[in-house]
Amino acid sequence: MSAPQVLCVDDEALIRMMLADWVDELGLRPLEAGSGEEALAKLDQAEVDLLITDIRMEGISGWEVAEQARRRRPGLPVIYISGHPSPGDPVPDSIYLAKPFGARQLQDAVRDALELGAA
Repeated sequence: MSAPQVLCVDDEALIRMMLADWVDELGLRPLEAGSGEEALAKLDQAEVDLLITDIRMEGISGWEVAEQARRRRPGLPVIYISGHPSPGDPVPDSIYLAKPFGARQLQDAVRDALELGAA
């Protein structure tokens, strides 16, 4: 069985690469998307086990990405990340991380989210 695949969505390339590196350090398979639209396309093309998404992005927001992802894959674990508190409606059983955060905080959240998804 292959390692879980984690879709990392952020419109800032450096943050996206950092997320992917930290996910890779856990032995998981990162998949990157630079926009909500790209994330939804990748959800249709790949087997994704966890979604990490920035909330505030041009076009489709992280709130909408998570909502549409859950319609396509009920129970998909979701971690929201943001440097700006935004009004929105998170999907049930999701995790929120405020930027800035470190590798350990993200990795703990990833472990928690994958456990929630397996429950």
